[in-house]
Amino acid sequence: IDQNKKQIKIWHFVGWFVIFGLGALWHFMFEWLGDWEPIGWLFSVNESVWEHVKLMFWPAIIFYSVEAIFLWKKTNNFLFAKFIVLYFTPIVNIFIFYTYTGITGYESFIIDSIILFFVTGVQQWISYKLLTREEVWREKRTLKIILSIVGILLLAGVLAWWTYLPPHIPLFIDNNFMDYGILGHGH
Repeated sequence: IDQNKKQIKIWHFVGWFVIFGLGALWHFMFEWLGDWEPIGWLFSVNESVWEHVKLMFWPAIIFYSVEAIFLWKKTNNFLFAKFIVLYFTPIVNIFIFYTYTGITGYESFIIDSIILFFVTGVQQWISYKLLTREEVWREKRTLKIILSIVGILLLAGVLAWWTYLPPHIPLFIDNNFMDYGILGHGH
């Protein structure tokens, strides 16, 4: 694995910018594609905090799918690392968002973007560290892979489901329209 560390590091550095860049585009894609409800599960459909999780999740899934082609056999813990960071990123981003808006009393697109950039960088660093260390749970490899796949699919499913039927709690409210999910956004 040591001879592959440089290549893994390059992939993660590039991934930081690709995932962030795609995430920035993801913010506008639903509107650019005509607010077409059947694709709402994939893109942010409103300005709720929850919908912004898609800005981190789907671009990362796309990048990690490409990355897997080149790094799968050169790394340890590939699926497990991606599972961990796909949960880490939204949890930390949501925590930081509510902390800074609670302290300052306002929200800023620029601050949100800086947070997304920073958290994506930390996400990539954690992934790199997990991919270049000894295999986690070597004796339970199959269980680790199953847990990782189920966990990633569960988050993808929840992101899709709650686009159309979100819980009515503050995390899901679009403050611009004071409503929830895709159906509350005038669609």
